[in-house]
Amino acid sequence: MKVWVFDEGKSDKEALSVLWNEWRLKLRNKGWGIQFIPLENKSKYLKKIGARAAEKLLFDVNDLVVGLPDLYPNQNYVNTEYKHDNLDELAKVQKRLVKRYLQKKRLPGINRYMNRFYSGALSHDLEMLLLAVPNELKSRLGMSNKPSGWQRPPEEQNQNRPPKKIIQKLFLEKLRRSYKETVDCHAVLSNVSIRDVLFDEHGRDQCPSFRAMLDWIGDKTGVQAYNVGNAAKLTSRQ
Repeated sequence: MKVWVFDEGKSDKEALSVLWNEWRLKLRNKGWGIQFIPLENKSKYLKKIGARAAEKLLFDVNDLVVGLPDLYPNQNYVNTEYKHDNLDELAKVQKRLVKRYLQKKRLPGINRYMNRFYSGALSHDLEMLLLAVPNELKSRLGMSNKPSGWQRPPEEQNQNRPPKKIIQKLFLEKLRRSYKETVDCHAVLSNVSIRDVLFDEHGRDQCPSFRAMLDWIGDKTGVQAYNVGNAAKLTSRQ
């Protein structure tokens, strides 16, 4: 049994792979694997997700499929069938595209297939997760104090000042070098747990949309991504 995660690019795959490493081992012990499939960029993602997700849903009745594009940028799609202004609209776009391909097969009970598809999204690029762990980011930057100066929770950053720009600026200011996505993001996330990203030191929810996707996979597989503890379960958009 597999969880197929469609994202926009290889950097997403690498970042999530290292963050989810411990969880993936637990899933493997229960007979589940997680496979990331980068679709290169957002435009290609939206063009391909319908057919690619439907293919996986049809291949094995036990498999799960997760759609995980970035919400931003979205202005390029204003006059297209992919138009979306928020996470809910992007979720609906993906569901429509996947359902369209399933309907072409004239299958009975399409909802049975759609129930195994999670139409998610990242509010911003993966650097959003770095803003959620300022202590580890501090260590990577060689700072004595935790960096700050962005919206809390990190998912609420302004589109004009997304997490990636904040991270790039920090690396230039503190290390006098460019931020290296595949190296620095991996290094920071390899030192934290999923729960570290989801909750701050006071137990406050930091990445609710990201967490909802993890909870959906956890509920479907029976293997939770993190120790829930006293945290309230989110109600998924699904």
